[in-house]
Order: sequence, then C-alpha cells, then structure tokens
Amino acid sequence: MDALLPSLPLLTKGVVTTLYLSVASTALATSLGIIFATIQLFAWRPLKWIVESYLYIVRGVPLLVLLFAMYYALPYAGVQVEPVVGGIVVIGAYFGAFMTEVFRGAVLAVPKGQWEAGRAIGMRTPRILLDVVLVQALRVAGAPYINTTIMVVKGTSLVAVIGLADVTFVGRQIVERTLAPFEVFGAVAFVYFVICYALSRLGRHVEKKASYVH
Repeated sequence: MDALLPSLPLLTKGVVTTLYLSVASTALATSLGIIFATIQLFAWRPLKWIVESYLYIVRGVPLLVLLFAMYYALPYAGVQVEPVVGGIVVIGAYFGAFMTEVFRGAVLAVPKGQWEAGRAIGMRTPRILLDVVLVQALRVAGAPYINTTIMVVKGTSLVAVIGLADVTFVGRQIVERTLAPFEVFGAVAFVYFVICYALSRLGRHVEKKASYVH
C-alpha cells in the first residue's frame, strides 16, 4: 500500500479515462447496433448484404488488430486520427456488431402474433414496431445488452497498447516506477471488478424485471 498511495491521483485519472472510453464506446456501439439491426430486419436486400459483410468482418478480426490498424496503418494512408477518438470509434464499431445481434435477436424474439394483432386492428408497420414490438423487445434485450456493455468495459483495456492513459496503462507506468506489480495491478483489477460487478448486478435486475413483466 505504501507504493500505491502516492500514485492514487494518477490512478484515479486512469479510472476516469476508462469510464469515459466505456461510456462513449457503448453509446456509439448502441447507436450502430440499432441502425444495423433495423437494416437487417427491414431494409432493402443489398443494404442487408453490406451490413452482414461488415458484421462478419468485424467479428472475425480481433479488436487488438483493429486498434493497431487505426493507430499505425491509417497514418500511412494520410489519415490522422486522435488516439482517443480513434479508440472510441474502433471499440464502438467493433462492439456495434455484437449490439446488432442483441437488438435483432430481441425483435425476432417477439411473437409474430403481435405483428398480426396490430395489423388486425388497422395499425401500420412503423406504428406496430414502435408501440408494440419495441416495448417487448427492449425487455428481452436488457440482460444481453448489459453483458455486451461489460465486454466493452473490458475491451477498453486494450487501448493501453496505443498509448491512451486508461487505468491499465497508468497501472503499468506505476509498476515501472514503484516495482510493486502485485499491489498496483491488484488495484487495477479491483477497478474493473467493481465496474463489471455493478453492471452485472444491473443486468440481473433487468432480467428479473423482464421475467416478472412477462
């Protein structure tokens, strides 16, 4: 603890960076997931093929490789991206592919009878989707959405390889200075545990609420 206490302000800054990256990346991933799921379910077939190609490619390439490509390959192509912006875009785009499956699966989980009932009383497809299907789909998507958000939080630890001062990067710097890896990385692990545990508890709460409603 003597080696860790003087470094707590620096470690706190790393935690703030991790939280910022997690929130921003989750927001981007959620937006992309909703858009791509909508395209997969309702759009013109060529657009579906484009989205499906994106999903297969992104899910088939490790996140670390995508981060390296953004940080090292893009400058050779004349594209300069700030590491923070690039990290958020890459992580958001990567997990957007997983969010797409979360939302698409949730909509498909709603019984077809709900669509038919809406049409039977004269509702149009957009109205059925907004007033009937999405209400039920969001309940189904709650738990897997939280699980994917936990994956995003863990994924942000990889930005340390491109020099972003998240909690993992800061922890490594502190270890190099204090030579106390057990205490420092124990604190880093505890930070991730607290964030992910809080999210997992939220996921269980959402799942219970959804089961109760159904």
